[in-house]
Amino acid sequence: MRTLQFIAHCETAPHTHDDMAVSKQVTQLLAEKLAEYGFETLSQSGEHIAVSVEQHELPLAVSCQHQTEQGHMVCKISSYPAEEQDWLDRITEQSLLNQLAQAVETTLKSQHHFSDFKWDK
Repeated sequence: MRTLQFIAHCETAPHTHDDMAVSKQVTQLLAEKLAEYGFETLSQSGEHIAVSVEQHELPLAVSCQHQTEQGHMVCKISSYPAEEQDWLDRITEQSLLNQLAQAVETTLKSQHHFSDFKWDK
């Protein structure tokens, strides 16, 4: 699992007033833009996206929480690769996950209302 934390500046995106709306906005943005990096977006349900590349499915989850003291949102994007794999599949999936992580970060950085990106492993 890899988690990207970032700040969503609500004051520069006034149409998003709650955690669920921001999560949905991030999910829709990723669903639209990840194709530019060679990832196919599969089913989308609320704050979850399934992404496929080279016949590998990589599920994503997006969750946002309000930080009242700063007036910003902290959003996390997590990926959950399959745990039970042989070593070659694990290496392949880890490589794809790294590519996906770069695509997600680049997509979000292109938007002016997201900042302070930090990956947790």
